[in-house]
Amino acid sequence: MDQALMQFFLRSIRETVKPSTGCTEPGAVALNTALARRHARGAFRRLSVRMDEFLFKNAMGVGIPGSDERGVALCAALGVTAGNPDLGLCALENVTPEQLARAKQMVADKLVEVSICPSAAELFIQSTLETDEDAVRVTTCERHDNILEIVHAPFPEEVATGDGAHDAPILAHTLEEMLAFARSVPLEDLAFLEEGLRMNLAIAEAGGELEMGRAMRALIRRGALGQSPMTQAKFLCASAAYARMSGVSLPVMSATGSGNQGITVTLTIEGTAQALASPRETKLRALALAHLVNLYGKAHIGNLSALCSCGISSGLGASVGIVYMLGGTLEQMLLAAKNMIGSICGMICDGAKEGCANKVELAAGLAVQSAFLAVENMGIPGDNGILSSQWQRLFENLGALARRGMRETNRVIVDIMRAEQG
Repeated sequence: MDQALMQFFLRSIRETVKPSTGCTEPGAVALNTALARRHARGAFRRLSVRMDEFLFKNAMGVGIPGSDERGVALCAALGVTAGNPDLGLCALENVTPEQLARAKQMVADKLVEVSICPSAAELFIQSTLETDEDAVRVTTCERHDNILEIVHAPFPEEVATGDGAHDAPILAHTLEEMLAFARSVPLEDLAFLEEGLRMNLAIAEAGGELEMGRAMRALIRRGALGQSPMTQAKFLCASAAYARMSGVSLPVMSATGSGNQGITVTLTIEGTAQALASPRETKLRALALAHLVNLYGKAHIGNLSALCSCGISSGLGASVGIVYMLGGTLEQMLLAAKNMIGSICGMICDGAKEGCANKVELAAGLAVQSAFLAVENMGIPGDNGILSSQWQRLFENLGALARRGMRETNRVIVDIMRAEQG
């Protein structure tokens, strides 16, 4: 394989596979406001934060590491009182009770204002922190940890928030090229993926002692869930996602900006490999392929979406990786992708919360099932619904649904969630 292309694929995976403590949306907010506090001179007075509606939705109801309460304002305040920007998306890794109490007081005193920026089409956070002698504005754009500017007052003209329509380099490449990479890349170049497996298995172990994990283990014992690759993948993924959404202070190896997507890709592959006793090399090569397909899918549907990316991007990537583990062909990988999109593409994203564990469980189980069906040469016909028998068209159709068709859906979801929370 061409060495330049091999290095591009390796770099693409490395750039998107990153540790995160807690949900990446609160982590991104806390990283942003922690940087504002670090760069502002003087005593704190007030903080205002604007963000896109997709990120707001994912941050409003999810557990926050080190906190017994939730909310976007508290995420922002904790960035000021406890955030360590040197830790990136793990900025809230070490929250003390004193720091939490100060953050809660800031919110109670109405010193933190949070609003939605309706014009922002990309992932967007902008905080303005005022002190008795300074004001600092910090802007995050396009990726959770991509800090676009840190500026002091008087502020220059605001940066553009983007229109969500730019192309990602991965879109220029084919499934054939991704498969050739997975087959030929030196195994030692994929060893870094094992850190993510260890990290995500650790939080799955912690989640196994929480409500979701205990319930699934009981069902397995009673025979309601039979022992199978599908059950093992569902158990690991659900346990890890539940722990993460509950705010357990353990890092997760994220993928494409999401811890749950990282869990879905890695632990669906891991659970299947455990059940099949797959060799380490097969597992790592399958995981590399799964990450690339997930990247390709996310490039089509966007950084954040009204659709559940765990299912239609990460679950799909894992399913293609499992076809590889089973010795399947390129054509069977396309069948697995059609099985996934034809089954799960309507699953909405209604914010990050414990219920995401159920969606991750569903995605993991369907990913395994879709792969096994595909190697039996069973796939949903390409002329069904929004599907296509061409790999590129399949994802283009999915992207059109996510980017054009679901924009108003997301606004309705946010309106419902805000009304339910009062």
